[in-house]
Amino acid sequence: MKTTIIALTSIFLFAFSCKNEGSSTVMEQENNKAVEQAIGKTSDEYNGKLDELLTLEIASEVTGYVPNEAKKKYSKILKDPATHSVSYNWDKGRMKKVNNPITNKEMNIPIDDFVEITWVRNTSLDKFKFDYHTPTAEEIKIANQAMDKKMTEMQGEGKATNEQANSAKEMANSMMDGISFTDISNVGDNAKWDNKYKHLKVFYKGLEFEITAEVSDNEAINKQKAIAVAKQIIQQKL
Repeated sequence: MKTTIIALTSIFLFAFSCKNEGSSTVMEQENNKAVEQAIGKTSDEYNGKLDELLTLEIASEVTGYVPNEAKKKYSKILKDPATHSVSYNWDKGRMKKVNNPITNKEMNIPIDDFVEITWVRNTSLDKFKFDYHTPTAEEIKIANQAMDKKMTEMQGEGKATNEQANSAKEMANSMMDGISFTDISNVGDNAKWDNKYKHLKVFYKGLEFEITAEVSDNEAINKQKAIAVAKQIIQQKL
């Protein structure tokens, strides 16, 4: 069931960015072109070695935290290397307010301060700008139509139940609701701040990566730290 929901959700999220051209998609063609024409590093060079891109030294320097107090976490849950991540975490006693799903009331939970890199992959500048633009109402409408069409097909073929289809639609709508991006200047060749999920998306010489810095409850401080980390990675590693 979970696999089906993820598949349907993916259809929704990428419906407005992909279209068929022969046997391959525009997205696939752009990816291939980016790898062939990359004038910097390729993402394959960091497969399993993201800690050589975001080092403990960089994370420690930007946060001001002691290196030997950090806990490194390297995540490889999914097969696709682009989804892998490495983070450096410090216990600074910070608490975060979250909504309790049972009582529907706010509660405080302990949370580490951390710096993370993920979504390291090759792409083109045009594709990067398109992937991280604020979607229009028309694009969301088209994505919804594509989702509904695919759900009907999969239900007709017995590959998805009504419950799975509805869950996927709710998940996709939740992920897309309120998503927007802000241009960030003087970081790589192009950079965007994800206003909903608080990530920094960076493009530099054919390579894309995402930085998250959470060392405060203040978004402006976290954004400044993420930008500083990205600049250090570009200066020292790329």
